[in-house]
Amino acid sequence: MKNKKYFLFFSIAWFVCVSCCAQESKKNNSSLWQYHSINQFGFLEGSAPSAFQVQTINGVQYKSWFGGIGIGIDYYRFRSIPLFADFRKEFSVGKNYVYVYGGVGANFTWITDKEKSDYNLNYFGNADFKNGWYYDAGIGYKVPLNNRVAIFISPGFSHKTTTVKNATSICPFVGPCYLITPETYHYAMNRLSVNLGLIF
Repeated sequence: MKNKKYFLFFSIAWFVCVSCCAQESKKNNSSLWQYHSINQFGFLEGSAPSAFQVQTINGVQYKSWFGGIGIGIDYYRFRSIPLFADFRKEFSVGKNYVYVYGGVGANFTWITDKEKSDYNLNYFGNADFKNGWYYDAGIGYKVPLNNRVAIFISPGFSHKTTTVKNATSICPFVGPCYLITPETYHYAMNRLSVNLGLIF
């Protein structure tokens, strides 16, 4: 748990440092290459209870194409940390832009104590949660506020996976109790998403 907290802290700190350094050295808007930091808050809706996510994506844009690396916190069903590559293509609509996006990467589990307890099937230890995959895709609408800042809304679809291994116990009559072969459960979570955010 501590290692995952350190991983998240240093990853976010790294993104912030890169953002600050890049903004200082960024050329004027006539440059074909531009650095951008996309920071968004999203709502997730699927078969499990509604949840939210926060993400920061940092990368470079060449003309209407963007590519970057994103990291976030996803609270849908199992808390996790998606780390992914993100790609976008923009189309101008007057002074604003419509874009399509897609991302793919890893889903690192960061399970809460309550989630461990809820999915524990025996008294001999906690369920073992494994990392999985993450991907998303959708469309968006971007409105520039000035030459450096824009706001956006982007509905889309996202998917993450997690594997849970859990050994069940058998206690015939009054005992003793025995552990049987662990069972493995694969969770593939499809969600509709709506993201709101700022681009710098």
